Amino acid sequence: MLRDVFQRWMDNPKFNRDMLARIASLSANIPQKSKHFELEGKKLEDRHTRQSLLDCAINVSLEHESFRNMHADELFAYATRLEEKYSGDISQLKFFSDHLSAEGGFYALLERALFLFRNFDDQEEVMRFFEHQSVSNTLENPLRDWMRELSGEAEHFSIEEKILASWFIHFALLSSLPALKKHTVLARFAQHLFLRVHGLDALGLLSMNMAILPHQAVYKRAVDQFKFKDTKDLLQSDLSNMVQLGMDIHEHALQAANLNLRELYQDQIDYEDLTPRQRNMVNFFFDEGLSLSRPETAHLNERQQKIIELIYENHFSSTKDLSLIFRCNRKTIQRDFTELLDMGLVRQMGNGAALRYTVHIRNRPHSALERLQNVRLGDVPVQMNLFGENDGHKKTPSSQGNPGLF
Repeated sequence: MLRDVFQRWMDNPKFNRDMLARIASLSANIPQKSKHFELEGKKLEDRHTRQSLLDCAINVSLEHESFRNMHADELFAYATRLEEKYSGDISQLKFFSDHLSAEGGFYALLERALFLFRNFDDQEEVMRFFEHQSVSNTLENPLRDWMRELSGEAEHFSIEEKILASWFIHFALLSSLPALKKHTVLARFAQHLFLRVHGLDALGLLSMNMAILPHQAVYKRAVDQFKFKDTKDLLQSDLSNMVQLGMDIHEHALQAANLNLRELYQDQIDYEDLTPRQRNMVNFFFDEGLSLSRPETAHLNERQQKIIELIYENHFSSTKDLSLIFRCNRKTIQRDFTELLDMGLVRQMGNGAALRYTVHIRNRPHSALERLQNVRLGDVPVQMNLFGENDGHKKTPSSQGNPGLF
């Protein structure tokens, strides 16, 4: 039933399908970039922690503060004042986010979240909950049926449908729980939980609340309209303007997460020492390299298609690794690799026992790549770092990064 609603949204002439495609692509690419550029680790965790704190601060204060269009440094400075004014609520929301167990799927997670929000100011009840994390029947129909349906069916949704489902959750909670003191905070929090459950929260760097700030006045008017909307009529309502607003916010949030990740990548190389042309190339490969280098595989046999998929997801692979995965002779895998090498879809790394295969960046001709790939850093082309060793970039000692937000 709800998939029909999402299809109706997409069929609306006002709906921007290209924007949804960009959102889906960014949602999928950000975790891949983290793997390919080896960005996972303490520095990413530190950024996630700071981002999460700022996101909680904005979430609990969004209805009470006017942020206007602040620059990032102004916003971070303002965050200290938010902490002083809303420190208890910020800490509580961050605690919920960090400690809610996702066992049982999104529906169980939402029931727990609603219970916690109803007892937001009752510390004894909150602590009793975290001893047992067992609640039931906190949602009333039709909300209960909708959330159960989403929780049960979402695994079979496309990324685009999951993104739309997250906004439906947001709208449904705004409409269904206006009597709850912090229902707008819960609506935004629940959307983030759904995206987190399905791995679409950009490694924890997605800050939807920060992305709402440029649209704050429009968003507040929309929230007020939902207070007077009959929840039962929500499925039949024309939500085209709200859906489009949601797409604008979502894309903005993902672009900010992507920029955050790119800054982490730049911290790993001597970025400040590069020429302007080299910087442009590094940024180009970070932003576009994954999509430009994905090969067309329709003409390959099923095992070869899977080999390309595994190499793309895991950075590189070997005949030994793949013979274990496919449970076949290494010579069979080697024949596949020989054909893939002949077609220019993979390239070799290392020799002998260290021989591995990775995706070849030239596998899809592209004029921008052809112009840039002759630029070198030292003795190694920069694009080698995209799907190969890190010897194309000299790593720098870990920097201190930006100071904490709070």
